[in-house]
Amino acid sequence: MIKFFRRIRQHLLVDNKFSKYLLYAVGEIVLIMIGIFMALQLQNWNENKRRENEFKSVLDQLYSTISYDIKFLEELHKNYTDKLELITIILETPDSIPSQRLPYPLHYLAQSPGHQYKSETIFHANNLKYNPSHREQNELIKEINNYIINISEIQKVDFNHIKSRLNQLNIPHPKIDHTKIMSGWIDSDSTYYDAEDVSNLYKEIRSKSFRTMLRNLYTDFAYIRGSFFTILSNGKSIMQLIKTYYPEVKILYMNVGIIGTSINGYDDVGAKSTPMIQTDVENSIWEIDLYLKEGTVKFRCRDSWAQNWGSNDFPKGIGYQDGPNIPVNEAGMYHVTLNLSSNYYEFTKKEE
Repeated sequence: MIKFFRRIRQHLLVDNKFSKYLLYAVGEIVLIMIGIFMALQLQNWNENKRRENEFKSVLDQLYSTISYDIKFLEELHKNYTDKLELITIILETPDSIPSQRLPYPLHYLAQSPGHQYKSETIFHANNLKYNPSHREQNELIKEINNYIINISEIQKVDFNHIKSRLNQLNIPHPKIDHTKIMSGWIDSDSTYYDAEDVSNLYKEIRSKSFRTMLRNLYTDFAYIRGSFFTILSNGKSIMQLIKTYYPEVKILYMNVGIIGTSINGYDDVGAKSTPMIQTDVENSIWEIDLYLKEGTVKFRCRDSWAQNWGSNDFPKGIGYQDGPNIPVNEAGMYHVTLNLSSNYYEFTKKEE
């Protein structure tokens, strides 16, 4: 092709058609410039497409981690709501609490929820590379940065003073129920706290200093609960903004497994989740074939209770976050399916 154009130029010069030669040369330069322009435009389009895909890939991660934040914040908000109600009962109607039950609500008030939580949203936000000239991306980044500031500054309450008061009274911490991971402590043992323990507590909760401490806690809890609600609302707003910008965004679940007494036990005996296999990435479907004993199981991610699903129903049902342990009523070989798009699960017994 280059030789073809060169011959045309030579013929024009030989025939003394210099004006036509100049016109042709200019036309050839214009064609070359158009070609270069189109190549640059294609390169820019490909680069912008690559950046957009990278941006959306990180948005998938952020959408997922913010959804985890929201579940955590909802639990915290509920925790502090329960504690506010409990303080009101202790201050206004302490006699309504049965004597043997009194140590449990006080130790509940002394628990410090959520102090170990570290939001992964902060990590993924640092990987979010955006186009400064892209208006929608800029607006989204601003909102995400504001959320990051809030989630990284979750307020804490100092619970040491109430713990110290209980220790001074020699009131031991309740026994933990290790067989039901998410259900807390055992409070059915009527002999765990003796009459002296209860008597000392009843005197303490009526003392001026203890009631002052509870009132101060109430103020702290109310303030912290309000901050959780603000961050929670902000997180839900961010998820909606991401969904508007990127309608195909979805929550990503990693390393889903199954754990329970029907397999090797729970964390109290050092058991780990049995990994499930993701058979459908688009719909987040996980499956496994395994032998189950009579007992209970739960589903969870990454060997952590931050994301877990349970229910009372067997052999199929809808699992929900922090739900009860799923009862396995009959031992046998099962094909287990978990659909995390709908949280539907099913245990199908296999022929032996």
